[in-house]
Amino acid sequence: MENINALLVAFMFITILSIGVAGVLTELADVVRNAEGKHRDRLLVGWAALLLFANFILFWHTADIALRDEWGFALFLFAETGPVLLLFSTQIMLSALRAEQQAQAIASVSQGRFFVMFGLLQLWSIAADFVLGIGFTSGSALNVLVVLTCVLLAWSTNRRLHASGLALVWSAYIASAFLQSYA
Repeated sequence: MENINALLVAFMFITILSIGVAGVLTELADVVRNAEGKHRDRLLVGWAALLLFANFILFWHTADIALRDEWGFALFLFAETGPVLLLFSTQIMLSALRAEQQAQAIASVSQGRFFVMFGLLQLWSIAADFVLGIGFTSGSALNVLVVLTCVLLAWSTNRRLHASGLALVWSAYIASAFLQSYA
């Protein structure tokens, strides 16, 4: 029975995403709880909030898993790669947010590891559309825009550019969510 395979893949998919959501919510709760205390970099808080939104969007794709009739091990590994990339991105950003000094946090993000992981997640999303038989969509085009933004941000330490990049990526994610809901 192939439905049990889809259920197992979906369960692993959701489990990995849940770990990321729990981490982001825990850190954002600390930001809210200590609003007057320890200074938090707004740029990093913005990325953390975006990662929470990204987890929710990826969670919504769990339904796509149930639509697949056949699952092999290679397809299972591919399906789980997306949540893993998002979890790695989340952990990198949360460690930067937890850094005690703002300079440490910016240096951590400036190393580019976060942007490489986040960019790979966008490439995975594009590939997932092809695996699902959807092909290249307007959402895929937005993912390409995010990949290009990640490449630029990985090489830059300019704070204004990073703030603009965050705003652009937020816009792309909101537009993508809108397109998925109403297209």
